[in-house]
Parts: sequence; structure tokens; C-alpha cells
Amino acid sequence: MAKTKKVLAFLLAAMMMSAAFTACGDSEDSSKESSSKAESSEESSEESSEEESSETSDEASDAESTPQQVPQGDFEEAVAVKSGEAYLSMVDSQWWLQYTGSDSDYLCYDAGVVPITGNGEYTVSVTCDTDAARFDTTGDVNGDLVASGTAFMAVQIMDGATATPNAVIEVTSVKIDGTEVPLTKKSYTNTEETEINGEKHNNIRSNIYNQWVSDDKIGTEIADARSAEGNISDLADKSAYSATILDPSAIGDWKTVEVTFNITGM
Repeated sequence: MAKTKKVLAFLLAAMMMSAAFTACGDSEDSSKESSSKAESSEESSEESSEEESSETSDEASDAESTPQQVPQGDFEEAVAVKSGEAYLSMVDSQWWLQYTGSDSDYLCYDAGVVPITGNGEYTVSVTCDTDAARFDTTGDVNGDLVASGTAFMAVQIMDGATATPNAVIEVTSVKIDGTEVPLTKKSYTNTEETEINGEKHNNIRSNIYNQWVSDDKIGTEIADARSAEGNISDLADKSAYSATILDPSAIGDWKTVEVTFNITGM
């Protein structure tokens, strides 16, 4: 009987130990599985966080590199001169703000051009007082933009040598922001080859301020120089005519320039 109890006690102890080992193994496996799931969740969270951070960074970078956009409808019209139209060719003293007849110039917006249809009085103009010019030059439609002085001024007729071959331009008035500037000489008309956007045009021109043309060239080197009085070369007194018909120091700072002229000879 005593032996039987010992055997039973031994078997019971063995069964308890086996159960304990099995439970321990299950616990370790469960712990490892739980730990693995936690690590996988953390890695997924880190990857998601990194992707979101990268996307946010890319979006911020794109926002910094993208210039301010203004609806095209809010901009003034960019004016490109057509054949037979007169315009004010204007360059400021810094050779920065200018209008050459091209719609890529800073002063192309709201430029006052006019078709020449016959003899009569016409007015042309340029202005830097536009939202489009301010946006192009400062990046802000509310930016401060003022032109200063001039390096070149002339009234021109695009392709005038063929479109209006007999036209004579006589400049009669120059206004800076509405204030008239005194004219010291008379203007003359001649044909000039001009290049705009890579294309050459034989324009008719009447200089207002052209520092590269001395008075002694008018009617001599510039053989086709003419006025309402006739060819300059035929005049007894040529001294009244010049490529500079005003004092450039009178221009000063400006936003709008208007030039009125007469057309005769057509």
C-alpha cells in the first residue's frame, strides 16, 4: 500500500510538472507573438509617419518654389504692336522698364497704340501703373513700381515704310503723369530698321530723345529725314530739327507717358 501511494504520488508530480512546462511554453510563444505584433505595428507606424513627413516636406517645398499666381483675368492686356500701328517706343534711364512694341516687355500692359488711318492727330502712351507690370517686376500686384527718366523715346509706326510710306510724324506734346514737358526742338521723320522678337521691321520713326544721333547727321547721313516742311536736306535752316526735342532731365520719376503727334503727307 505504501509503495502504491509513492507510485501514485510520483505519477501525479510528473503530470503536474509536464503541465507546468506546457503552460510555460505557451506563455513564451504568446509573449513572442505579442512582441512580434507590437514591433510590426511600431515599424508600420514609423514608416507611415516618415511617409507623411516626406509628403508634407515635398508639399512645403513645392509651395515655396511655385510663384504667386494671379488669375489672368485680373491682368491688364499685354499689347503687341501690329503693322500700320503707331506706338511709343520708351526705355527708362536704367534700361529696365521699356516698350519696344513686343508683348513681352514690362511696359506692354495697357500700352496705348493706335492704327494710322490717314492724316490727323493721334496719341500713344506707355505706363508702369498696372497690376501686371507690378507683378512681373516685384512679384506682388501691390508692389511699388516707379520708372525713372529715359534713355530713349520715339514715336514709331510698325512697318511704316510699307504700311504708311508717305507719313510724316510731327510730335506736338509730351506729358509725364499728366504734366506737359516743354519741347525745345522740332521732330523729324525717317525710316529705321527695328528688330522685335527676332523679326526685322522697317519702321517710320520720329525721335523724341535719341542721344546717339547728333544734329549734323539729320539730312546728311540720315538722307530720308523729312518734316511737314519737306526733306530736311532741302531746308535752308536745319537747326530747328533734332533727335532730342526735350530736356531729358525734365522727365524725372514717372508712371505714365503720353505723346501726341500729327500725321501729314498721306
